[in-house]
Amino acid sequence: MNHYISGLRLAAALLTLTTVTGVTGTLVTAPAVAAPTDAEGRCAPTAPGLLPVAAEIVSTGAYGYVTTCTDENGATALEWHKNDGTVSPLGGPYGYDSVSDYIVTGDGSRLVAYHPATSTYVNHSVGTIGSGAEVVGVAGSVLYVSVPTTGVGRELWQLENVNGVVRKTKLSNPYRGETETGHKVVAAGKDANGRPVVLILGKGLRDTGGDGGPAPYAWRAVVPVVSGTVIDPAWMNGSAVWNAAATGALTSKYEAWTTNVAGSHQLVVRGSGIVRNIPLGDIPGQPVLAGIVGDSALYATQRDPLVGPEALTPLYARNVVTGAARTKLLVNYSSVAHAADGSLLVRGATTESDGLFRITEGLGGTPTVTLVAETGRVLGVEVTESKVPTAVNLEKPVSTAMEWALSRGNARVDLTLTHNRSGRKQVTRLTESGGPARFAFSWDGLLNGASAPNGAYSWQLTAAPLDGVGAPATASGGFTVSRQANPHDFTDNGSGDLLARDASGVLWSDDLFDWPVNGQAKPAKRTKIGPGWNTYKQIEAVGNIGGGSDGDLIALDGSGVLWNYLGKGDGTFTTRYRIGGGWGGYTRLAGGSDLGADGKADLFAVDTAGFLWRYLGTGDAAKPYGPRVRMGGGWGVYNQLTAVGDIAGDAGGDLVARDKDGVLWLYPSNDHSYSARVRVGGGWGGFSQLVGAGDVTNDGRPDLIAYGPAGTYVYRSTGSATAPFSRQSTSLYAGEGTKYTNVS
Repeated sequence: MNHYISGLRLAAALLTLTTVTGVTGTLVTAPAVAAPTDAEGRCAPTAPGLLPVAAEIVSTGAYGYVTTCTDENGATALEWHKNDGTVSPLGGPYGYDSVSDYIVTGDGSRLVAYHPATSTYVNHSVGTIGSGAEVVGVAGSVLYVSVPTTGVGRELWQLENVNGVVRKTKLSNPYRGETETGHKVVAAGKDANGRPVVLILGKGLRDTGGDGGPAPYAWRAVVPVVSGTVIDPAWMNGSAVWNAAATGALTSKYEAWTTNVAGSHQLVVRGSGIVRNIPLGDIPGQPVLAGIVGDSALYATQRDPLVGPEALTPLYARNVVTGAARTKLLVNYSSVAHAADGSLLVRGATTESDGLFRITEGLGGTPTVTLVAETGRVLGVEVTESKVPTAVNLEKPVSTAMEWALSRGNARVDLTLTHNRSGRKQVTRLTESGGPARFAFSWDGLLNGASAPNGAYSWQLTAAPLDGVGAPATASGGFTVSRQANPHDFTDNGSGDLLARDASGVLWSDDLFDWPVNGQAKPAKRTKIGPGWNTYKQIEAVGNIGGGSDGDLIALDGSGVLWNYLGKGDGTFTTRYRIGGGWGGYTRLAGGSDLGADGKADLFAVDTAGFLWRYLGTGDAAKPYGPRVRMGGGWGVYNQLTAVGDIAGDAGGDLVARDKDGVLWLYPSNDHSYSARVRVGGGWGGFSQLVGAGDVTNDGRPDLIAYGPAGTYVYRSTGSATAPFSRQSTSLYAGEGTKYTNVS
C-alpha cells in the first residue's frame, strides 16, 4: 500500500491526487490542532522528545517510523524516528507505506527502498517502464506502476530490483475486447499461508458490440508479491465503482475496500464465510478505511485540508463479523501506516493526547490503542482572551459589550452572570461571532428578564468541546453595576416597583423595566409578597426612610398604629417596626417626597378637619419621622393626595391632589412650604389610585402612575409647573383596573 505525501500545498496536493488515477494511498493532511502559523512551529517539536504538531505518519516497521511535515511555504520534510529516540532527515520529497521493514522514499519517478536492518538499498527508475508511468502501489521493495498505452488504456506493471537486476513484469492480462483504464493497490499484507499479497482495484471499458459503445467495468484481485506473477483473469472478481480516493485493507482473514454505489459510500468486506456490504452513511464525506485489526474494520472521514482545526474526524471501529454498532477509537484521525505484523500506527488524538497511536488486536479480537508519541498539544478547548469591563453603569439604556476568544471553535459556550448578593443567575448560550473561535455577548442590562440589580457580579464562561475532546474550559471574573437610587425601587435595580393589594389581602409587587420598552413602561415580573395585608387601612411606598439605599413602605392599621417595613433590596421587606399610635385621625397619607431637599423623604397626612401635616424624615429606621409641622388647612376637599417628588423643576418635592370633581391640582414646593396650587386638568375621577412612582421613564424626573377602572397610565413628568405631565400608555395592570384595593 502506498501513502503519497506531496510537497506542494495541501490544497494543491488534494487536487492532484483526485485527478490522477494512478496515485494510490490516502492524502495525509494536518491534524485538527491549532498549529502555529510559522514554519518552525509547525514542523519542529515544541520540546525534546515530542512529535511536531503538523507531522503525519508515512510508514512504520522494525526500524521505527517515518513522518512527513509540510510547512506553510509548501516545503516537505521526511524524518526517520528511530527506536532509540533519535530523529534523522530523509530525502524525498515523497514517502510510501511499504507495509514492511523497508523505508521507501522518492520523487515519484525515482524511488529508493532502504532496509535499515541489512543496510541495503534498492533503487527504482519508474520511467524504465514507459513514458507517463505512475506509481500506484508499494509492497516491500516492489513497485506497482500504471503505464499509459493507447487512448485511455493503461497497463499494470510490477517493478523489482533484485541484486541490481531490474525485473519488469506486465501484470495486466485482460480478456479480448477489454481495455484497462486505471489501477490502484489499496492494501498489502499476507494471506492465510503467510505469503505477501496485494489487493488491487482495476477498472476499464468492455466492448459490448452494441451501438451504445463500450461499457465500464471494475474488478479487484488479490495478487501474490512473487516475481513475475501475472494476474490471472480467474482471480478477478467484480467490484463496484471506485475512485482515486478508494482505500482498502488486507489481512490473513479479510480483504476489504471502499466503494461508491449510486452515490452511497460502502465498505465491502470479504473473508472466510463473510460477505458484507456495510453502508458508511454514519460519517460525512469520502470514507477512509484505515485498516482491519482482528475482526474490526477501522474507518474515518478523509480530512479536507482546507477545514479548520475545530473540525475533527474520529476513527471508528466496527466488527465485521457481528455487524455490531461502531465504537470510537480516536476522536481525531488524519493518517495511518501499516506494519508487517498487522498493527497500525495512526496519527490522531484521544480525549487526552494528540500524537501517534499503535492499534493492535487485543483480548477478544477488539482493537487496543497505545500512545507511541505525542505532540504535547492540548486538543481541548481553552479560553485565551477575556474582554469584560469591571464597572457597568446602567443609568441609561445601553448595551455592555463582552467578548471571549477560545483556542478553537466547535464548542458549546455558556455565560453565567451571578448577582453576588442575591445569588440570582442568568445563563446565556453564546454563538461564534466577531471571527473564528470568538464569542461576543451584548448585555442589555437584564437578569432573567428583569432589570439587573446593582452591586457586584461574578461571571463565568464555560466552553465544552462539542467533539468531546478534553474537559470543558472555564474563565471567570467580576464587575460592578451601579446607577442612581430610585426611591420607589424595592429590588435595587433602578426601576420603579409598584405594590398592589388585592381584595383577598395579598400584596403583590410589579417590577418595571428600568427604561421604556418600545416607548412604553412595561412590567418585567410580578412577585407575591404575601397575604394578610387587609389589616391595613392604607399602604404607602415612602422611599428610603431607614437610612439605606432601598425603598421602604409604611402601613396604617385599623387601630391607628403606623408600621414601617424596611426594604431589603431584593423585593422583600423586613419584619415590621412600630412607628407609633394615634395615626387613626388621618384620612390620607402621602410619603416619598422630600420637601426640604435635604435627602430625607417626608410624610404628609391630612386629618379629618382638613389640615395638612408634614412629618420630616430623619433617616433613622428606629424613629423615621420627626415632630409634625402644620402646613395649612382646606385639604379636606381632596380625595387623593400623592407625593410625587420634584416634577415642577424646583429643588423640593411636590404634591398633587385630586378634588371631588376629578380635577387634579399641583402644589409646587417652595422652600419648606408650597406655592399656590396649579390646575393640572380635569377627568381624573376615573382613577382610584394615584401613585408617585419615581422615575419610570428613565429621564431623570419622577413620574405619576394613575390606576383605576379607567385604565392604567403613566404620566411622564415634563419639568414644567404649567403642564407637568404627558400621558403614556402602559401594559401595567392591563385588564385589572378593579382588582386592587390599594396601589402604591
